[in-house]
Amino acid sequence: MKNIIIILLIIICTSFKTFGQDSKLIKIKNWLTENKFAIRQTFDGSKNENKPASLSYHENYKTENDFINVDLAIKLSELELLKNKNAILIFYPKVEWHKSNDSTDVKNKLEGGINFEFIPFRLKSPNLPSDLPNKGLKISPWFQGTSSYKRNFINKVYETNLAFQLSLVSNYKFLPGYSFKDKKDNFRGRYYPYLGIEYNHLPDLITKDVTEEFSTYFIRLYTEVWIFPETLQLNIDGTYREIIQNDTLLKKSLPFLSSSIYLYPGKQESLGIGFEYNYGYDTNSKFQLVQISSIKLVWKI
Repeated sequence: MKNIIIILLIIICTSFKTFGQDSKLIKIKNWLTENKFAIRQTFDGSKNENKPASLSYHENYKTENDFINVDLAIKLSELELLKNKNAILIFYPKVEWHKSNDSTDVKNKLEGGINFEFIPFRLKSPNLPSDLPNKGLKISPWFQGTSSYKRNFINKVYETNLAFQLSLVSNYKFLPGYSFKDKKDNFRGRYYPYLGIEYNHLPDLITKDVTEEFSTYFIRLYTEVWIFPETLQLNIDGTYREIIQNDTLLKKSLPFLSSSIYLYPGKQESLGIGFEYNYGYDTNSKFQLVQISSIKLVWKI
């Protein structure tokens, strides 16, 4: 693990200088951002969640098996409907690749799908003068849907995941979705609560040639805090799932907690290193109990 940390530090220290304001990398990043593209670890929540894509080295506390993961998700632009209306409705396609050489759970999955986000009501602005009209709500429901169709190249099967979740969004301090800023207008954090249901169709999950097909409900809280603006980011992501069908051999209650911290040298917020600790029943590890820490080389746009 120590050797991995040293290698990642060398990579970052020799690379982040290329992210100067006039660099080609910054110009490419700005073009992708302007055209609504994004690179993340996954898109299983709001597209605004700042979970970076990563190449990571994992240390497994449950076994002596350490391994390497690649987690890369790309949001391919977006289609906005209901323009010039009080509501917001967007659809965006995504492509994700997740690969692992974990000997107990070798993984090589390519997935595609379409997500949507729908805010049905206009939001009030807390900064408008009292003599100006300020129509809308202080806080609005925020409906989100995800669809994922996966090709598992290890088992040569197709998997399906569909999810529908409800969150909340607001422009007012301390409410969900609000972007906290300091006195210098630096972004410092936000949080999103979720309540949702999902459907899974997973061949060969537990037994070869047997398909596990089940639904769950879940509650989730995602929190993002910038300890130092544009430099040091802390993420905490906790989920509690409950299987609502009885025709699967999986454990019925599936809590999972992931905490991570990322360092972006040079305040460039694109390329960095991170440390992550996961404990609980991980959907990406066949819903089994895991206790894993990892060192990551991370990238996001």
